Amino acid sequence: MPTELASSSNTVAALRLPTLSRLPPLTALRAFVVAARHASFARAADELHVSTTAIGQQVRILEGHLGQSLFNRQRGELRLTDAGAALYPGLANAFDTMIDSISDLLRSGSRPRLRMLVCPSLAARWLAPRLGNISEALGDVELSVETTVNGPLGLQQLDDVDCAIVASDERIPGFTYEPLFDDAVIAICAADFALRHQLAGEPERLKRNSIPILHGADPDPVFEWPHWLRANGIHSRIPTTGPRFTHPQVLIEAAAAGHGIALVRYSLVAGDLKTGRLVSPFGTPQPTVNRYHLIASHERRRQPEITSLIAMLREDVPSFATAA
Repeated sequence: MPTELASSSNTVAALRLPTLSRLPPLTALRAFVVAARHASFARAADELHVSTTAIGQQVRILEGHLGQSLFNRQRGELRLTDAGAALYPGLANAFDTMIDSISDLLRSGSRPRLRMLVCPSLAARWLAPRLGNISEALGDVELSVETTVNGPLGLQQLDDVDCAIVASDERIPGFTYEPLFDDAVIAICAADFALRHQLAGEPERLKRNSIPILHGADPDPVFEWPHWLRANGIHSRIPTTGPRFTHPQVLIEAAAAGHGIALVRYSLVAGDLKTGRLVSPFGTPQPTVNRYHLIASHERRRQPEITSLIAMLREDVPSFATAA
């Protein structure tokens, strides 16, 4: 008896527990799990699209690796041995976990995505507040917003996205232009700036050199102060000096900080006007030359998510010229 105990102890001591490098072959483990689930080598072979002989070979490889029998046949039925019954639940759970993990990855990777190109100022000040409504309109489609680089919109930028929202009437061959809304140009400044310079309803005060005038770089002539003033029936000559900004968002922030009065797109400051962060002390909004369009190639325009996006934007955003 003591000899048997010593022998058993030596066997356990000599046993090399598995690591990742010493696991049995995955194909053998898979064959065992499927055969145990079906209690049949033949049905396991059908599921795995191999021969019954191949299943038997893989099971024998696993049994040889473990040094224990996993199946026996009783009256023509395939049954698990005690060792097989002990091994099966853990392996079955492990394969289920692998299947779930891979399925989750594939589902996340296959989620449709809509890539939209927008100029930085429109993305930050107009698109961002509407992301909730846009996401709802797109459903399971993931939205990816990319911003334009300096310079005119070109084919290379458009080829990399599904659609773009731009204020332009120029037509690029091969693309559809869906009108979204008109825009308007208004004079804006900080509320305390307007109060300090007594600008409310008094545009002639702009003639005073002490009132800082901020200038943008939009090519539309209505953004030039003399043009905008004439369009409003205001015949005042104002200083042409003052800071100039190539980026509309920087121009707006400079005005909001109290550094001067500026002409900007109503679409970019509608939220600030509503909250009182900015005010429009005089004049009426003047329509811009270019209306906003959603543009997409003829092929991409047929995507249902783009159709849903256009419908949502047209309903959510009335003409800014009218709203202003």
